[in-house]
Amino acid sequence: MTFVILVVIGISIAVIGCVYFLTFRHFREPLRQARATAAALEKRLLQQELLAALTQSFISSDDTGVLIRNALMMLVMSMKVIRASLARLNSETNTIAFEYEWSDPKQQLDPLPRIGARFIAGDIFYDTFITRGDVYLASNNPEEDPRIAETLGSPGVKACIFAPITVYGQFWGVMGIEQHTGGRDWKESDSQMLKLAASAITSLLIRAEAEEALVKAKELAELSNQAKTNFLSRMSHEMRTPMNAVIGMTTIAQNSHDMEKMTYCLGKINEASLHLLGVINDILDMSKIEAGKFDLSSAEFDFGRMLKRVTDMIEFKVNEKHQDFIIRMDPLIPARVIADEQRLAQVLTNLLSNAVKFTPEEGNIILSVRMAGSKDNLCTIRFDVIDSGIGISEDQISRLFTPFEQADGSIARRFGGTGLGLAISKNIVELMGGKIWIESESGKGSNFTIEISLERGKAPAGDKLRLINRENLSQTGKAEEVPAEDTLENIFADKSILLAEDVEINREIVLSLLEETAITIDCAENGLEALKLFSENPGKYQLILMDIHMPEMDGYGATRSIRALGGEGATVPIIAMTANVFKEDVERCLAAGMNEHLGKPLDFEELIKRLRKYLLGVPEVS
Repeated sequence: MTFVILVVIGISIAVIGCVYFLTFRHFREPLRQARATAAALEKRLLQQELLAALTQSFISSDDTGVLIRNALMMLVMSMKVIRASLARLNSETNTIAFEYEWSDPKQQLDPLPRIGARFIAGDIFYDTFITRGDVYLASNNPEEDPRIAETLGSPGVKACIFAPITVYGQFWGVMGIEQHTGGRDWKESDSQMLKLAASAITSLLIRAEAEEALVKAKELAELSNQAKTNFLSRMSHEMRTPMNAVIGMTTIAQNSHDMEKMTYCLGKINEASLHLLGVINDILDMSKIEAGKFDLSSAEFDFGRMLKRVTDMIEFKVNEKHQDFIIRMDPLIPARVIADEQRLAQVLTNLLSNAVKFTPEEGNIILSVRMAGSKDNLCTIRFDVIDSGIGISEDQISRLFTPFEQADGSIARRFGGTGLGLAISKNIVELMGGKIWIESESGKGSNFTIEISLERGKAPAGDKLRLINRENLSQTGKAEEVPAEDTLENIFADKSILLAEDVEINREIVLSLLEETAITIDCAENGLEALKLFSENPGKYQLILMDIHMPEMDGYGATRSIRALGGEGATVPIIAMTANVFKEDVERCLAAGMNEHLGKPLDFEELIKRLRKYLLGVPEVS
């Protein structure tokens, strides 16, 4: 009986064991899958919580650096690592430096290197993220690759993982986590969490860059507005001052019967008018530069004659201030060169005028012109304008060539000026392919230098450079006198021209200026009247002076209509005489059929030169 009971018990245990085994075997896989799913869900939940916490923290208005450090702290605590860091690439030095990090304070880790580790081919970060283009770098044993410890500057790293940071499609840097107390078997979820954190940091960096750009744009706009406000204030002063002289001296002359006083007033009116014209020309030049319409026109000219005209322009002021003006000119410079004579003269005049203005009485000014090099048909000429004036400090030099600014705001109050001359000069020199710079110290004078390569002209046989080397000009006077032109009295006595001009005072000015020449002038008040006068008697006029803006018919239309008449209309010289002086205005006049262009205010010498050319056949001298 006992045996039977034992057998039954044994069979029962075996049956129960079999049933348990079969049951466990049947449910074991689902249980394992359930546990894995739960673990994955937990990981994903942690990722979502981290991403939500990071995103929420970025809403703060704190400094970007604070937000990044807070994000790194959250990453350390969430992923249970020792340290998280952010390194940025410096593409200029090809280095990558750890700008931000956060670590467990209990560990007392040495900070990561901030001087910048190399970022070139062969380095671990470069090879991983640039050469191979991987999305992350993970290592369970950094000692296997010494480049990791070398880059991190920390031999105690037992495990690490890094993900790239990309901003606007460009590699910006890396974000990483480290384990120091022991190895770690990184899972795919670890790299995924780090990449999510890197993505969140990227959005913060983009926002920070956009905010920084807005702040800089706002600062630049404010600086620009302030500069232009200061500029307009100076312009108001620069324009009102000569206008005050013109109006005041005109009033004095009108109320005076003393011829000497009237002559004095006219001289001051002329000086003020020329100054005002210079201010207007500076403004026009600057507007053309900003509009990208500032062009040069090259032609062959006499280099020595150009330089003499420039030095003669400042000679009066030099003598007035009793300054010693020394010119040193290299005889190797070619007699004739090809460039924009007017613009080159403008630059030199500006530099010399500044030297005279900022140099005290009895000071020294030197203009040195020498060959700096020669190759084929090009010669490099160096101009040095040296003065013993007030000088310029190092921080002022950086603003010297900036439009609408002056090196020192007090300069405008002490010496006047628009603050545009040097900016325009720099633009001209660079358009010519040259360079301009300054060497100066405050209180020790200045040396403005220009180097520019010019093409040699074809000088006639025997034509040599007219040297104008001279020492102490204020004491010796002119070294070279230009023969006076023949008298203008009655030189055009048998000539007749047509003047098309709608403004009465402009007609009066031309009539008065040419009165001495005895030329016959018929006037038309608009283009239609000019066309009528010419078509009725085409053989009467040897030249037409044509304004552009006129009622009824403008100068372009009148010129085209006269040319269409044929005969004398096709050949009569027509010279534009207009205040439209931009390059495109000149080109439009020539395209309409005019022969040449004269700008207003009218330059009397230029007008006479053109009349001599077309009425007497006297060639122009460059």
